[in-house]
Amino acid sequence: MSSSSLLSVALEAAHAAGQLQRENLGSDLAVNEMLQYDIKLDLDVRCQTLITDIILKNFPDHAVLGEEGNAGNPDGTTQWIVDPIDGTVNFFYGIPHFCVSIGVKVNGELVAGVIYDPNQDETWAVEKAPPPRSMAKPSAPVPGRKSATPW
Repeated sequence: MSSSSLLSVALEAAHAAGQLQRENLGSDLAVNEMLQYDIKLDLDVRCQTLITDIILKNFPDHAVLGEEGNAGNPDGTTQWIVDPIDGTVNFFYGIPHFCVSIGVKVNGELVAGVIYDPNQDETWAVEKAPPPRSMAKPSAPVPGRKSATPW
């Protein structure tokens, strides 16, 4: 299994969840829990379920660790880390600054990740080997700045 196949599934899942978010932005939202600094929406659960279904359809032996719960094989060597609506409070208040965040670890090592902003239809994808890219274009390093990539 290559990081490219993992990244391909992460992209599919992030874009599917982003579409669901776009369809629901500004609508009446069911609130599962409201805390001082956090809101748990039914849409969070629906987005994570959609992401989890896509991941486990392709990789049934993997684990999915999500903000809304875990699924799949907890003993698997591949773990997907999911925040289905990264910025739920913004989403709830109709502030268009939120995204879908998905990362993948294999044997404890981060190998791929996707951040998808459904409002701008902008995708950031990273694999361990090639440089990060936005909209499938390599990103240029900023002079004088160390890479933010953890590997």
